[in-house]
Amino acid sequence: MRGTFHQYLSVTAVLLALTGGASAQSATPEPQAPEPQISGPQAAEPQVAAPPSEAAPAAPATLEAKPAAETNALAPGLTGADAAVAAKLRDLVIAGLGRPIERKSDRAGVEAFYRARGFAPLWSADGAISPRAKAAAAFLSRADADGLDPADYPAPRLSGPETDKLVQDELAMTNSVLSFARHARTGRVSFSRVSGAIFYELPAPQAADVLANMANADDLRDALNSYHPQHAAYQALKAKLAEVRADKKSAALADTLIANMERWRWVPRELGKAHVVVNIPDYTLKVVDRGKTAWTTRIVVGKVGEQATPLLSETMKFITVNPTWNVPPSIIRNEYLPALARDPGALDRIGLKITHKADGTVRIYQPPGEKNALGRIRFNFPNRFLVYQHDTPQKHLFAQAQRAYSHGCMRVQNPEQYAEVLLSITQPDERYTAERVQKMYGSAERNINLKTHIPVHLTYQTAFFDDAGQFQTRPDLYGHDRTITDLLRGGRGADTPIARNTHSSSKPVAARAPTRQDDQDRRLDGHFNQGSERVARRFELGGSTFYPRRSYGAPY
Repeated sequence: MRGTFHQYLSVTAVLLALTGGASAQSATPEPQAPEPQISGPQAAEPQVAAPPSEAAPAAPATLEAKPAAETNALAPGLTGADAAVAAKLRDLVIAGLGRPIERKSDRAGVEAFYRARGFAPLWSADGAISPRAKAAAAFLSRADADGLDPADYPAPRLSGPETDKLVQDELAMTNSVLSFARHARTGRVSFSRVSGAIFYELPAPQAADVLANMANADDLRDALNSYHPQHAAYQALKAKLAEVRADKKSAALADTLIANMERWRWVPRELGKAHVVVNIPDYTLKVVDRGKTAWTTRIVVGKVGEQATPLLSETMKFITVNPTWNVPPSIIRNEYLPALARDPGALDRIGLKITHKADGTVRIYQPPGEKNALGRIRFNFPNRFLVYQHDTPQKHLFAQAQRAYSHGCMRVQNPEQYAEVLLSITQPDERYTAERVQKMYGSAERNINLKTHIPVHLTYQTAFFDDAGQFQTRPDLYGHDRTITDLLRGGRGADTPIARNTHSSSKPVAARAPTRQDDQDRRLDGHFNQGSERVARRFELGGSTFYPRRSYGAPY
């Protein structure tokens, strides 16, 4: 590696000499081609999950206003080894940073940072490692305490008489710190590699900001540690991991702890003064207000497989009393139209209505009422998966220990009390009670807008401390622990996002009457059970063949 880097520097120097680029007074940086981006979800299908931000950070506005000669000038007062390192750094920046900084999206920020400090080295002083670099190296060597791998953040020696080696070590240290900050903030594993039923707005820290933080920090350890989650739940898991390792307890438990710590990196750092936390493997929901649990209840979550409840953080904006259930298009396509093809009265028997629109599409819905699949209340936090929390007429399921029965939504055991707790936080002057909410029951849909929106976090905690401070574990219901552990052991690349179609379709469904060919297809393809109905595995809708798939937005 060293020989390759020296060749890189030598070739760069020759090119600069031939073009006159080494002159600090005349050189201007070559424009860099923009890095290809993985797009976030757009209005048109297919939608893909937006990965952690890979956009190259813009240089500070003060730099943009400066002429090229000034931004490429060396810092005044540099002498000896520092001046030599700065000159080499300037040459590299003018030519465009390459392999020394692994991620293309980091390079513009690194260049802007070094320009802003006149290319003075950050990690060495007078040809020797600086106290700042020693502190960073010591911290990175203990990254395993937070479930990270210290081998991902190598610390070079940063000493010696060779300028080229000092420059190499300078950029290697910069690269290690940037990698750590990204992993600590957004995870060693990209959530998109774990499941299509996970989505978080997860901007990666920008390179220029990270390096400026390192340069200005009074305590470098605190500055680096700030990229880790600061949630109390995360810190408790970290302490438990240290205990498990010290006692040489189960390696499997250590893996579980690390997987849970990894998922906390995806969750927003600020949960909200008041917020709702769903723990899917625990089948519980709790309201937290000013750091304390205000209320908790049992829930039913999504089935294992394609109907798993997603992981996300969104904002609850309103509560609907006497909700109408508008059947999601995916269920219309994959379940109800095939059922109607076999039995035209099937939907009437379960209280569903169907209307045919002039454009050929259909709407299937269930009017408000005590038998409505959503029960009497729905809690709305708009999201790409079309899931929500709601009441249910199937109260008997809450008595079961394992409660994964829904299509992805969360059924709440005590919805009137849930509404009371939320409204007492968001609009206490209106004095909502469970009894007042019940008096609103009827046949007309009514919305109560929350005056203060409440963050909702759908989490997957298989290891956690309960409100009494007792350590708890739960089975890996959806297999997320296993997937994360496998990815962490699989080497580099786990932090690179992949495209996912995370957006449930709301496109209207076009339907036509079944034909004799449909009957033949159904006989060939067989059938599958959906509740009490025998539903065809394949059915033609508007000329297209649809197969059963994820049905988010369905309450049962």
